Amino acid sequence: MNKKNINLRFKELVTKIKSDEFYNNRGLANEVPFYIFDYQPEDELKMRDNVKNILLPALKDNERLKAIEIDLFELLIKSLKNDEIFDSVFKMEERRGTKVLYEKLKTSFNMEIICSYFKEEAKNKNFVIITGVGKIFPLIRTHALLNNLQVIFNETKVLLFFPGEYTTTDLRIFGFKDNHYYRAFRID
Repeated sequence: MNKKNINLRFKELVTKIKSDEFYNNRGLANEVPFYIFDYQPEDELKMRDNVKNILLPALKDNERLKAIEIDLFELLIKSLKNDEIFDSVFKMEERRGTKVLYEKLKTSFNMEIICSYFKEEAKNKNFVIITGVGKIFPLIRTHALLNNLQVIFNETKVLLFFPGEYTTTDLRIFGFKDNHYYRAFRID
C-alpha cells in the first residue's frame, strides 16, 4: 500500500480522474473501467471528508463525468426504510441478538437487491463512486459486490474507496483477506 500522505494522494487522485486518460479509459486494454483506491483504515475519516469536500465538488460541473457517490451503509439504511423495517431491526437485535440480525440483513439486503439499487441510483451517470465499504463489512463483501456490478456497469467507470490493501489480486480489508479479485485497477 502506498505510504504517501493521504491528502497528497487524494489531490493526485482528483487530478488523475479529471484527466483525458481516465475519461478515455487509456491503458485498460478493453477491461472494465473499475478502479480501487486503497488506504489505511485509520484514514477513513479523512477519506470521507475528502470525497465530500474535494472530489464531489470537483466533479459537480464536469461536462464529461456525470458522477454519483453511493455509500453502501446509506444504501442499507435506504433499503430498510423502503421495506418499512428500519425501526424494527433495532427491536429484533435487542430481542434476538446481533447474530440473528446479521443473518436477517444478509438475506434481506442481498446482491440482487443491492445491484438493483445501484442500477436505479446510477441512471444517466457514467461514473460511480463507492464509499462506505468499511461501515458495512462483513455484511457486503467487496469482491462479491464488484463481481456483480461488472454485469451492470461494464462501460461505466467505478471507483471504490477501500479501507485496506488491494494488491491487484487480493483485497485485504482491515488486515483480513476478503477474497481474490483481479479485475479492478489500483488507482493512485
